[in-house]
Amino acid sequence: AIVDRNYERAEQLLKDNLDKLHLMAEALIKYETIDADQIEDIMSGRPPRPPQDWDDRPSTGSGSTASAGEEDRKKGASDGSDPIGGPAGQH
Repeated sequence: AIVDRNYERAEQLLKDNLDKLHLMAEALIKYETIDADQIEDIMSGRPPRPPQDWDDRPSTGSGSTASAGEEDRKKGASDGSDPIGGPAGQH
């Protein structure tokens, strides 16, 4: 009886808040994670704002936004000392 009663309660909560559930799902699909500010927006019935570090600009593909360290990790260190990156045959 306890399980059945709480199952019905959980189901009703989900039905009553379906709009918030969909807003949260859309935010998670777009941003992958959400923070307290976004949850506050959702619970207030508003679309969530983007995370503070979110950049909606299209990527140019030039890699200009990556730091030098990120570029080194992507390419592998030029002296061959970096164990990450480079062709698989080097590992």
